[in-house]
Amino acid sequence: MTTIQTITPCFWFDGNAEEAVQFYVSIFDDSRIHHKMVNHDAWPGGKAGDVVVIEFEIAGQRYQALNGGPNEPFNDRVSLSVCCKDQSEVDRYWDALIVDGGKPVMCGWLNDKYGMRWQIVPEEFFELVNDTDTEKSRRVMQAMQQMVKLDVAKLKQAYEGKS
Repeated sequence: MTTIQTITPCFWFDGNAEEAVQFYVSIFDDSRIHHKMVNHDAWPGGKAGDVVVIEFEIAGQRYQALNGGPNEPFNDRVSLSVCCKDQSEVDRYWDALIVDGGKPVMCGWLNDKYGMRWQIVPEEFFELVNDTDTEKSRRVMQAMQQMVKLDVAKLKQAYEGKS
């Protein structure tokens, strides 16, 4: 019996949900496709055999992808935040997600080639910015706001007052 997650984020794609899901599961460990719901002429606007919904998992978190059509593009109100253990992991995910048309944004954010918004954030950022010394925290935030891809060494320098 399949366990159903109580709340599952669902992402709306314009006909390329299957391609996007394959892309995402290829990047992250502990990722896989669980199920594809195929149109049997009951889904409006599609043809028999089209993939309508894909249930999948990225890094242990379940999601759904819906081929809903062109009406609802992604926007900055929702993003996926990836907590990375070190700079190497930040670099790996960043590079993988901007390949073939993805776009760097600012402050650790990027848009992948499907329009999904991502935040690629090193664990250490949270430790530094949440320090009880508000001056150190402020310096880290100011440094982060000047970056596109987050740089752990530069965040540490700002924390230590060496930037």
